[in-house]
Amino acid sequence: MATLAASPPTASDIRPWVRRAVRVGYAAKGVIYLLIGTLALQLALGNGGTLTDSRGALTTIVQQPFGLVLLAIVAVGLLAYAGWEITQAIADPKRKGSSAGGLMSRALTVLKAVVHGLIGVQAVQIVLGARSSSRDADDLARTAMGFPLGGALLMLVGLGVAVYGIKQLMMAWQARFDDDLNQQQLRREGGAWVLTIGRAGIGARGVIFVIVGGALARAGFDERPSEANSMPEAMWTLLSQPFGQWLLGAVAAGLMCFGLFQLLHARYARL
Repeated sequence: MATLAASPPTASDIRPWVRRAVRVGYAAKGVIYLLIGTLALQLALGNGGTLTDSRGALTTIVQQPFGLVLLAIVAVGLLAYAGWEITQAIADPKRKGSSAGGLMSRALTVLKAVVHGLIGVQAVQIVLGARSSSRDADDLARTAMGFPLGGALLMLVGLGVAVYGIKQLMMAWQARFDDDLNQQQLRREGGAWVLTIGRAGIGARGVIFVIVGGALARAGFDERPSEANSMPEAMWTLLSQPFGQWLLGAVAAGLMCFGLFQLLHARYARL
């Protein structure tokens, strides 16, 4: 007897507590980018600050009053967000399909899940007082080159990251946002200016990804792991250019905009 194929989960299938946890994940992303951007902007303005990444942002959170509690909430949110993205990629409720473009979009969703899941694990490790295996970009590049055709693999990864950065820049230019964002409600309640904040934030992230991806691709091509860059090193690259303080300040402000937009996303996501 023929059986009906299982349909992908719909919004009504999602438990309310799962929705709340995913919204916390969006908010956690926002807090992390706000901290990264704020610290970088302070450095650009000569008021202290530092160039850091998600690990540095997590450390900043835990140093605040009730920091362990706050960080535990961030960890839960990030892990919930990662699980949500994995589910989106596998169940494909948005009907991305199995075409080349659809598979690429779903693969990027998995990549987002892995990245934010790892940040969530780092947060859990800090809360539990465990030593986390935080590694620099050149350490990871050196590990990748230890595999057969590791240089070629690293180059492909770098090109993929750079392409994603270019895609982010195009989204910013075209004012395109994640399709789970209720843009109409956001524009109605927050005004059109909030979408401008989103464009600035997505564009700033795109710049960082292009720099990081280009450095990874160059490291793979030259087979020199030391050429690989992470987010802090990408921002340092901007700072070392002519008018570097202005460039870094603009990108830092953009990352702060992205953080603020993620906080809004937590409120206006269609889950």
